[in-house]
Amino acid sequence: MEDTTYSRNSTRNFDISISDALADFERLRISALTNAAEISPFVKEVTIGPRSPSEKQNSNVERIQTPNTQETIELIDDKISDDLRYTLIRKDYESRLQENSEICFKNLVEKMITSYADTMHGYWKKQSDECKQKSLELRARKLQLAKQLRENDNLTVLENTKLDEQKSQLSNQQIIENMNKILEEQNKSSTRFSSIIDSRTKICICFNEINNLEQSKPQVKEILDKYVSAINKIMENINLIMEFCETGSITDNEVKQAELLSIKIENIKQRIIDDLTEVRHQEALKKQKEEEDAKRKELDAKLAQEARDAEDARAQQKIAEQVKRAQSMFYSDKNYAYYEQLKNFLDNYESSYKDLLDNTSLKKFRFDCQKAVNTPVNALSSVSGTHMKDKFDKLAKLLRGERVQVLDTFVTAAQHPQGLNYCTALLAKKIVRQGDLLVSSNPEAAFPLAAVAVALWSQFPNFGKLLEAYFHRFCPYIVPMLLPQKEGQTDKEFYMSRGYTYNDEGAVEKQDKFLKRMSGIFRLHCAIWIAKTPRFINASNPHGLRYAWKWLASFINLKPEPDISATLIHDFFTVCGSEFLKIYKKQCIKIIKLLSTEYLKILQNIDEGGPKTRFEVFLQNVLKTGHIPPPNGLLPPKTW
Repeated sequence: MEDTTYSRNSTRNFDISISDALADFERLRISALTNAAEISPFVKEVTIGPRSPSEKQNSNVERIQTPNTQETIELIDDKISDDLRYTLIRKDYESRLQENSEICFKNLVEKMITSYADTMHGYWKKQSDECKQKSLELRARKLQLAKQLRENDNLTVLENTKLDEQKSQLSNQQIIENMNKILEEQNKSSTRFSSIIDSRTKICICFNEINNLEQSKPQVKEILDKYVSAINKIMENINLIMEFCETGSITDNEVKQAELLSIKIENIKQRIIDDLTEVRHQEALKKQKEEEDAKRKELDAKLAQEARDAEDARAQQKIAEQVKRAQSMFYSDKNYAYYEQLKNFLDNYESSYKDLLDNTSLKKFRFDCQKAVNTPVNALSSVSGTHMKDKFDKLAKLLRGERVQVLDTFVTAAQHPQGLNYCTALLAKKIVRQGDLLVSSNPEAAFPLAAVAVALWSQFPNFGKLLEAYFHRFCPYIVPMLLPQKEGQTDKEFYMSRGYTYNDEGAVEKQDKFLKRMSGIFRLHCAIWIAKTPRFINASNPHGLRYAWKWLASFINLKPEPDISATLIHDFFTVCGSEFLKIYKKQCIKIIKLLSTEYLKILQNIDEGGPKTRFEVFLQNVLKTGHIPPPNGLLPPKTW
């Protein structure tokens, strides 16, 4: 609309400008004609064009310039001619002016149309842009309105959902409260019933204890007769309460009644015990009086006998002290008594499966048991903790009487009544013999054997006692003891008591072979002293390092002997020294100093062999460095 108004105003202004230009041309035309009319009387000839002579023109001009009359007339004639000429000029000019005016007007109209078209194009473009803008704004408002409507709808749905959720929560809360009330009632009922059961259990226990008293003590029957009716009444009442619990609703009243009944029967039991104690006290006083009379008589006789025996005892004591001083050089009484105890235990244990050994029909069973023992023990090594655990599991199952697979055979030691004893002794003996057969040539093999042996020892105590008994049998220096040759004892008997062996030809074992074999068995026992139980067994080593200390203290108190004394003490510190120094520290250093001075002085008088020299060098290195290296092949911590 604004563009249309502007176009009209522009056109109107343009029209005024054209009119003014035409008016100026009209005034110019009138002025020219007026001037021509004024001079037309004076123009008689053609003044312009091809017929107007230039000379005549010049003469006429000259005549006009003369002041006489003739000249004035000629001048008028010339003016008439000039008037015609000017008229023609005017017409020509007018025609050209009209032509120019039409061209100018045409150009002006074209420019006006072009300007009008441009103006209208700009106007419609502006209108189109405004319409698009308004359309976009309208669409945005519609989108905003739709969004608001959706939000309002969502809010409404959300509010409805929240209301439903609140209603659901209230409903669930009510349900939960009702269920809690029901559970609370059930719990109360269960608690009451549990209390009644406890009271009934106490009553039954007291009743059984009273019956046991009657059966074990003859005096109780007379005392019990006073309380029979009360006890029977209590048992009837508690049975009635239990019957009511099965049919009716349990209340606190039944609980209290049951508790009172349990208290009553406990009081009755206590009164029975008190009465029995009083009866016993009276009997004891009576018996004590009788014993005192008897003792008085015996004392008189004993005093007379002691006077006679005192002299004999003093004489025997002197003889025993002399024998004891001689024996203390070879073993201690305590260690020898323990050796005899284990020896008797081993003899009795071996006799417990004598029938199994003598029965020829059980030869295959014995062979399978031997295979079940020998196969895992021979395959045992420190290659991995899993490997050791596998061998332990097989041996433990065998000792528990479970079914064990060995190669393509299944063995169950409990298949025979004496099978478990046979397998247990066989395994203990096999492990000790590994010290002789394997550790003597490969000292590092002692540690996996010791680890499995300790694990089995912690689970099977009899196996541990058998293991120690076999160690004493094959190596008496582990007791420790150095048995002297008794009066009337042959050389063979003496050497065998010291651990030597004889071949088929009756020749005694050579000294170097004997020392190597004793060293292997003793190193295996040392490895047992320092072995750790595996992580899957919740128990410590049942034969740990304190037994090693006990052995060392006992052994260095014995009279040293050539070769074997230096060999065993050196082996002890080689295997146990590192752990021994870590645990006992200053005490260990004191013992090493004692060995390097006093003990070596005694050895130097009786021993000049290689074992003594190696032992001396070892002690000097320890005192110099203050360090004992761990043995080769020692299992790392937490191996299995």
